[in-house]
Amino acid sequence: MTAEIMEKAEALAAAIAKSTELLNMRSAEQAMMMDEQAQRIIAEFQNEQQRVYQIQAQGQQLTDTDHEAIAAMEAKVESYPPIRAYLQAQEQFTKMLNEINNVLAQAIANDPNGGACSTGPSGCSGCAGGC
Repeated sequence: MTAEIMEKAEALAAAIAKSTELLNMRSAEQAMMMDEQAQRIIAEFQNEQQRVYQIQAQGQQLTDTDHEAIAAMEAKVESYPPIRAYLQAQEQFTKMLNEINNVLAQAIANDPNGGACSTGPSGCSGCAGGC
């Protein structure tokens, strides 16, 4: 690996570390971790996940009641403001990382159109003729 690539990777890592998305996610995570009710809800959710896992590990099917309990627990988690704020911040951070990954993948694939079809004077390019 060349020194230039490593230098640029370190610069990208530093930019990500300073990004609003990461700072927002860390702030939301800290707020969620400091909230006692959020911690109780998370513990309940983890217990429900464990219960469901055990049922499935025993080869049993989940009942309608199980599915309703899961949906209710997910709704409870997603509706509690500190947890919701964290999940939204995490989603934005993940979106940013996915966009960065797409830029890298396009550069590696040498595909300036990102796999999208573009037509020009010579016809279709970038879609292997699938236009």
